[in-house]
Amino acid sequence: MIFLLFFLLISSLVIMIWACDFAISNAIILGKKFKISDLFMGIFIIAIGTSLPEFAATVSAMQIGASGIVAGNLVGSNIANILLVGGVMLLPLHSYTIENKDKVSLHFFLGISILFSLVLFINITLSYLAIIFIFILLGIFLYLELGKVREEVREFENIETTNALLITKVIFSFVILYFSSKYFIGYARNISTYFGIADTIIGVSIVALGTSLPEVITTIIAIYKKRSNLALGNIIGSCVANITMISFIAILIGGSINFYELLDTFNKLIFLLTGLVFYSVIIGKFANKITAIIFLVLYVVYILMLYI
Repeated sequence: MIFLLFFLLISSLVIMIWACDFAISNAIILGKKFKISDLFMGIFIIAIGTSLPEFAATVSAMQIGASGIVAGNLVGSNIANILLVGGVMLLPLHSYTIENKDKVSLHFFLGISILFSLVLFINITLSYLAIIFIFILLGIFLYLELGKVREEVREFENIETTNALLITKVIFSFVILYFSSKYFIGYARNISTYFGIADTIIGVSIVALGTSLPEVITTIIAIYKKRSNLALGNIIGSCVANITMISFIAILIGGSINFYELLDTFNKLIFLLTGLVFYSVIIGKFANKITAIIFLVLYVVYILMLYI
């Protein structure tokens, strides 16, 4: 039985890799047609698609009353996005310099990360009223990003493939990505349960890592295609989507959620510190191979500490 689970786990991973590659290839063509920047595509197209597994895991966990998995998944996924995905993004690069017009995206990422950290460290129960605030934040983020798009030259590039076909291909790849990720998470959780691992640890490590795999795979493919801005946009967009949409789904299904009670101090601190460090590295132009190795090593140490 356990060997079958491992086989199904690997099979779903292979399908996930194909879906990510298919999504990126078509998203790049779509971006070229409309002269949309890679960062914008990464934040609003690729990030939403690669975040679908986190949303699916949240719905499943709330339906069975496992709010600990939800909280662990949110915090763990963002930590994985920064240390693991960020490390993978920077590893092949000698350096990375963010354009001035794109810094607003990074500023917003830092702001919402600090704001959510307050929710983690202060005993606040998020209820339906918080949904209004969440949508205000998303509205501000969308306004800022669309403002950058309006400043860019909007001449269409003459590419034979129709817009409808490109959009259909991207949506199709996201559907495949969603289901392959969902099955991957399910098999990973079954294997973890088989070995007697607790729900909270599963949420922060196994589920968070599993739901972050699309971001990892997408980043590898984006870097291979020399689209580093697409990779950065994916990280920023995924982190913002996790904070806002996972909270929204949890409140919508459960009525309320208290992250302060569900998470320990260690994971709260790591969440805050990783956000601050990632922002500083990109803004301060410290992004290079050494930084990448440090990020990846820190993620391995973080995962090991959860099980010690």
